[in-house]
Amino acid sequence: MLPSFVAWSPNPLLQGGAWAFAIVVFAAIVLAVHPSLSTGLARGFRHHHPTKIAKVLAICGTYMVVGPSLILVNKEIMQTLHFDLPLTLSCMGLLTSAVVIRSLVALGICEIRPETYEALAGTGWYKSVLPIALAKAVTLAAGNAVYLHLGLGFIQMLKAFTPVIVVVVMGIFGVPLPSQMARWGVYLIISGTLVEVKGELHVTAIGMCLMLTSEVMEAINLVFTQKLLHNCKFTLVEGLYVIAPAAGIFLFCAAFILELPRFWERYSAMVDNPVYFVGTCALGLVVNFVGLAVVQATSSLTVKVLNTIRGICVIMVGLLFYGEHCTSMEFAGYSVALLGFALYNYAQLIFGSADKSDKSEVEETPLRRSA
Repeated sequence: MLPSFVAWSPNPLLQGGAWAFAIVVFAAIVLAVHPSLSTGLARGFRHHHPTKIAKVLAICGTYMVVGPSLILVNKEIMQTLHFDLPLTLSCMGLLTSAVVIRSLVALGICEIRPETYEALAGTGWYKSVLPIALAKAVTLAAGNAVYLHLGLGFIQMLKAFTPVIVVVVMGIFGVPLPSQMARWGVYLIISGTLVEVKGELHVTAIGMCLMLTSEVMEAINLVFTQKLLHNCKFTLVEGLYVIAPAAGIFLFCAAFILELPRFWERYSAMVDNPVYFVGTCALGLVVNFVGLAVVQATSSLTVKVLNTIRGICVIMVGLLFYGEHCTSMEFAGYSVALLGFALYNYAQLIFGSADKSDKSEVEETPLRRSA
């Protein structure tokens, strides 16, 4: 039986064309509002060796594939295999990343500077790392659990709301707020998200609470991580080195307390389908490292654009292969949110120096020097 398609059009070709048009429009907005972005990209390709260009394209291509792949594998594990233990699932991926990054440091492939250990001495770890680890653990746990209650496409649409929460968290913790133009982008995102929720046919209260929790904790994680990288002068490798083990332990303890009885009931799913669980651990590891590599190879703006396009692709997968629906109101709301997202990033590019600071932070990381 063919999967059902979006409610606003009976023609699959029109549906695919509309979403493709949304991708093109978003890319056009970003490039049109700041022409130097496209000219700079072209200049960069002209001035770099073809091998380096191929490396950047390979990293970006991998980044576009591994994130959605992890989402789909986790969704299959929780829904198709009935392994509905989001804490355990999140814990497996994060602990794998922690073990690997610690092993790379022990083998001398990556380097942790002495001043990093000094910054974490005494109460430094509790003030700097502990809040980030806790926020990251909750983000992953709620982010996985939400797939049990909301559709794949609708979740990706709601992720466009993240800049709004980031701005609120920045204000609460005293981080300088974006410009007035960026705030107008935030208002558009809010308006579009409200329309999305109004148009969603299968929204649930627990699903929305989990999604909101995930986004709030992700925003807190981002703000505190920014402070950690800037104030303590940590590189991204050092940040992963100190955060991943603590966050993994938090998730392990939570899974042990809340999910242990059900784990033994569903343990057979791991025994009967080991490829899925090895896959989620491997993909979780690759997502962390490729996320670092794509920031090193490009910029934070590029990462934001890739994330948005990647989200649209995941929405298409939900529509085509999981029989999810998208009403015309929901589609219109998402289009408005995308417009606000583009305006927000444009304002950050013009009036802020986030990209420059990001590049300066990652240009001399131990991972890059070892390469």
